[in-house]
This record gives sequence, C-alpha cells and structure tokens, in this order.
Amino acid sequence: MREIYDVIVVGGGMAGLSTAYHLAQRGARTLVLEAGDLGGGTSAACSGRAQVSEGHLDPLNLRLVRDGLARFETLEEQLGTPFEWRRVGYLCLINSQSLWQDWEERARLLSSASIPVEMLDLDELRSAEPYLDARGFLGAAYSLEGLLNPFLFCRAYAKAARRSGAVLRPHSPVTAITRQGSRVKTVQAKGRHYAAERVAIMCGPWTRRVVALARADLPIHHTHAEAFVTEPTSLPLHHTIGLADFYETIHGRARAVSVGFTRHLDGALVVTEAVTQSDQLHRHTSPWGLGRIAADLVALYPELARTRVVRGWGIPTPYTPDDEPAIGWLPGWDNLFVAAGFLLTITALPLLSEWMAQMILDEALPVALDLYSPSRFSGTRSSSH
Repeated sequence: MREIYDVIVVGGGMAGLSTAYHLAQRGARTLVLEAGDLGGGTSAACSGRAQVSEGHLDPLNLRLVRDGLARFETLEEQLGTPFEWRRVGYLCLINSQSLWQDWEERARLLSSASIPVEMLDLDELRSAEPYLDARGFLGAAYSLEGLLNPFLFCRAYAKAARRSGAVLRPHSPVTAITRQGSRVKTVQAKGRHYAAERVAIMCGPWTRRVVALARADLPIHHTHAEAFVTEPTSLPLHHTIGLADFYETIHGRARAVSVGFTRHLDGALVVTEAVTQSDQLHRHTSPWGLGRIAADLVALYPELARTRVVRGWGIPTPYTPDDEPAIGWLPGWDNLFVAAGFLLTITALPLLSEWMAQMILDEALPVALDLYSPSRFSGTRSSSH
C-alpha cells in the first residue's frame, strides 16, 4: 500500500515548510517528511537574523535580499501567525584598514541596489553602542536588517501549510528511496511507502545523506557551529553585533570563534559562534567552544561578565563548494529536486520558497536561477522533468 501525492518534501525546516506552503497553495497534494520536530534542526538553532549586508553582490542575491526583506512587512498577516518580526540595526565591527576599504565598496554597491549601508567611524560607533569596548576597531558598517523568532517562524509556515492542505509528518525519517529508470519511485519512512510525481529534498546539512539513499551525490558540506543563549539582561544593547573578519576567521581552520549576538524581545542574548571542521553530523557542544564564545563576548562587553548562560547547542551548518545554494533538479533524474546551502536564508526564503514551488510545479519563474543549478557540480545539464 502506498500513499500518493503530487509532491513529497523531505525536510521540515524553514525551507521545506515554506516551500510546502506555496505548493499547497497552488493546489498540489503535498507531504512533508521530517526526521525530528518540525523546525527542529538547523532552523531552530539559528539566531533569527534576516541579514542584508553580508551576502554575495551579484544581481540575483541582491534581489533576494531587497525583495525578500520587503515581503516580511506583510508576511505575518499572510501566514496568520505572528513570529516576532521587527527591524533591527546591525553593526559589523571593523578592525583593519583593508576590511574598512572592502566594506566601503560593499556599502556603495549595496546602497546603489537600494539596500542602504552606512559607514560609522569610531566616535559614531561608540555613540551607537556605549557599552562596547571599541578598542582595536576602526568603526563599523551599519545596516537595518530584520529579526524574528525562528521557532515561531517555522510554526507560522507549518500552520499555514496545513490550512492549505499539506500533510506534515514529523518524526518520520526517510530510510529508503527507490528508483525506476530516471525517476524516484517511492520514498520510505517509518515503515510507510509514499509515491509522488516529484520529490524535493530540503534537509540542510543532511541533504547529502538523504540524496545518497537514491544512490546519487550532491556536494553539500558542513561545519559544526556552537552557540548559546543568556538570561535576559537589562543592559541597553541597541543593535545586533557581528565582526567583519568572520569569514577570514573561520575558513580553513580546525576550530575558530567569531563572536556576535542578537537580542530578543525578552532581553535574552543569542550569542554565536564557535566553528569546528568535522565530518560528523551531530548536535554536541564542546567546553572549548562555549567557553571561548563567552570570553570573547565579555571582551567586547565587559558589563556582561555576570550574565548567566541558560543553554548552549551545537548544529551542523551546510555550505556548497562555491558558497552559492544548490537549487534545482538533480542531474540524471527526472523528478528529484534538491535545495540546500542557502545564503542569508531567512531574508531570502519568503521569496525563494515561492520560486522553488514554481520550479517544482513547472511554472514560469520571474527570474532565472541557473546560478544555483546543481548541474554546475557535475559538468552536466539538469535533466528534463
């Protein structure tokens, strides 16, 4: 016995749930299979930032930032569930002349694309964040980004998808994918067999493992990231904080820390992140990681030294070899769609998830997504579907 759908989405995080919502809205009989809790993987471990200034500067990524951010203004009303959306200033702290010059050029390009970024000198930085120990910094790049509660964000899409007719099955890890020619025949989970015209795998860092069940491959790699959340603090912290040398700090190192934080509505700080190179997919934390994050945070904000940590977590974070997402039909397959390795995930998803639903249903897109095609990793073109 098989349950039959139009589309099976494997992965119940932000990407899977938002895409399922748009699929169901278009009348597609949609099933979501999630190995754990809905929104409980990488989506639950993020800080909730809708970033605007740190992504790639090509026209497609700029459009996803600008137009994706605009969609948030009405998204809570559209989904029918609040997720604590608000606009928050972001300060990217700059500690070298070369990074200052890089960010001056980045600010110019982003601002010309209607994504305003302003350079603040050291005096302006100290005025903006009076409790910050600004020694060693030249200033900061300021942008107005967004912030939300990632748990409520996933819940909002899950509820809206269900109302639109999607079937959501958490705690249903996929254990087998059978193939007939160039098509997925069945997807198996918890002893049940499911069939669909199209299958979309959106499992974040677990995508490669699920794709392997179909005896295929996709180069989704991962690092292991750690973070923690503090008790609420009354210290006036007016911005989300990050470091301009984040990517330089973490890339190519066995383990590294680049500290930053967001502040949520109750005053708690979500503080990130310690990064470890690891071949294992796990959720553990390490004494060195959380300790180093805490030490670096206190170095930036000495007044936080007595603030208690409530909980910490670790999570694998996916990326592709060229740091662009992999979105599209898997080469050699007629009905297997993949999407993983997103850049500036939260900002882009309100727009990108609708485009992914259109791709899966063979609808015309308003913009070409060839830049993200999985075929770029194999040297072949995606198959027809």
